[in-house]
Amino acid sequence: MTTDPSAPFTGGEAEGGARLVVLASGRGSNLQAILDAVAAGRLDARVVLVVSNVADAGALERARRAGVATALVEAPPPAPGEDRRAARRAYDRRLAEVVARAAPDWVVLAGWMRILSSAFLDRFPDRVVNLHPA
Repeated sequence: MTTDPSAPFTGGEAEGGARLVVLASGRGSNLQAILDAVAAGRLDARVVLVVSNVADAGALERARRAGVATALVEAPPPAPGEDRRAARRAYDRRLAEVVARAAPDWVVLAGWMRILSSAFLDRFPDRVVNLHPA
C-alpha cells in the first residue's frame, strides 16, 4: 500500500484527532515540531498534556505558550537503602496516573530522558511512541 506523504496523518481515535500526551525532559524541540504539525494540519491530533520530569524544561514553556496543559512529575532520588528498581517502578506508577488522567490515545516520548519500566508501559499497551535522534 502506498500513501501520499503530503497527506496528513489521521489518528481517527477521537473527534479532533488523536489525543497526545507528550513526555519531554529538555528544550522541547521535538514537542515544537509536533505542535507545528498539528497547527499546520499535517497531524490530525491534539496535544492535551505535556509532562516533564525537569522543572525548568523548555518543553513546559513551549506547551504553556501553545495553551497546552502541563505537569511536572519529578523523580526523587532513592532513599538510603531503597531498592532502585522499586523506586523506579513507584515513580513510573505515579507518572502513569498523571498521564492516564488526560485519557491519551498516544503517549509520545519526545526527548524523555528516563527509561520507563513496565509499571508505566503496561498502562498504555501499544500506545507509546519514542522519538529518538539516533
